[in-house]
Amino acid sequence: MALDSEIARVVEPKMLKKSLDSIAESEVGKRCGNYWTAPLHALLSSLTIILLLPTALAAQGEGASPTGAASPQATVYGSGYQVPLGFEREPEPVNQVSVRVGTSAFFDDNVYASNADRLSDEGVSFDAGLGIQRRTERSTLSFDYNPFFILYRQVTGYDRANHTLNLGFTYRLSSRFILALQDNFHYLNGIYPALTDQPILSGPPPPNSLNGIINPYSVRTLSNTSGLYLTFMKSRRTLITLTGGYLQSKYGTGQQNPSLPLYNDTGFSGGLTLQHYVTPHTSFGIVTLHQDSNFQGGLIQGNRLHIQIESAYLSFASMLSPSVKITLFGGPQYARSIGSPSTAATITAHFQPSGGGSITKEVRNTALDFSFIRSVTDGGGLYAEVVETRVYCRVRRRLVGRWEGSLHADAAREEPSLFQFENGRIDGLMGGVAIVRPLFNKSSELRFSYETMHQLSNGLLPSFANFDRNQFAVGFDYRLKSFSLGR
Repeated sequence: MALDSEIARVVEPKMLKKSLDSIAESEVGKRCGNYWTAPLHALLSSLTIILLLPTALAAQGEGASPTGAASPQATVYGSGYQVPLGFEREPEPVNQVSVRVGTSAFFDDNVYASNADRLSDEGVSFDAGLGIQRRTERSTLSFDYNPFFILYRQVTGYDRANHTLNLGFTYRLSSRFILALQDNFHYLNGIYPALTDQPILSGPPPPNSLNGIINPYSVRTLSNTSGLYLTFMKSRRTLITLTGGYLQSKYGTGQQNPSLPLYNDTGFSGGLTLQHYVTPHTSFGIVTLHQDSNFQGGLIQGNRLHIQIESAYLSFASMLSPSVKITLFGGPQYARSIGSPSTAATITAHFQPSGGGSITKEVRNTALDFSFIRSVTDGGGLYAEVVETRVYCRVRRRLVGRWEGSLHADAAREEPSLFQFENGRIDGLMGGVAIVRPLFNKSSELRFSYETMHQLSNGLLPSFANFDRNQFAVGFDYRLKSFSLGR
């Protein structure tokens, strides 16, 4: 489960004004003149959105939404994390601590995620949540922790506690420097998209994210991604961001295939992003990124690999209207293996073309996003690295009464073409719909959801990597208490 609330406006308007006045008094500000004060005000608002919106559930507050009253901004790919897909002027909770509990009943038609040994079962889940959102003049904090417990009627291998934790923190060091930190941690026993209530995000994932569509034959998965960002406002139109990241993914023994281990991954990344606004609504950017990953435990491409990837992107983003934004990006990626133990695990060092784009529309009652991407990413435990080609569709819609619906669909092809002597691939499809309605003065929520997953592989992977799975769930969440943290 993701963040219940993410701070989109990192700083109060009066704090932004102090930053603007500080810069205007500098030599650069004097040369630029007061004409650019309003565009920089919007630019700072956009910057804070970029820095602190991880892959997490969020509601964009007034002034933060690109369709809000403030001047809309367009941010280039690679400059931050995916922004939640939100309605125009959607409210957000701030300066509060909230505690909630919930329960769901569900049906799963393929518990083991394996067509070779298909088993359907019913179950219940019990979950809780602790959320903290805090904003001061110089900093913001967004914290969300969600434990939940699954209990199947027949199957006993998954009756363990699951944990998700998301943290976002930012601090304004000075009028020109902003420091941000994010961390996302997941420990899951099984695959439960119908229960974890994943956020509806816009745009393609950032270049250093984990594979989001491959589902390995594993009982337990642990993943942790974190990032540190230091942004320097060089001028009213130019931003420079230094990034550093860490990721880890581990997989437990497969329920039906204990003798076939998966690839555990530990990696580090570092990069530099330059973003320049040619107008308040159009920007260009250059993104460079170095990724260093170590894989252990798998069999398909050798049980120990060290892979480095260098990426460089040119990116363009523009607000076509107050409610429509487009993003395009492209560039080369250079991958190489270091000290490979076998010929099959050797990457022929070469340049791999990558790119993508998105179009997003957010209005009062409808929000939709279409995105695509082609890039090198991790293989989700089945492979070490793959070339991923993926398309996305996300929709949110306010329905009759107080009902709200959402839809998402992802289709991808994963190819281990970086490696010699391999011509296999994985085709994946994930999708789902959800309908929710607040109850009792919005202190609780009724939710109906359906999720489907399909995975088909050929080449060196065993046949039990293929599966089709459907989950149906009905759930009820209740907010026990909310404590105000004041101003």
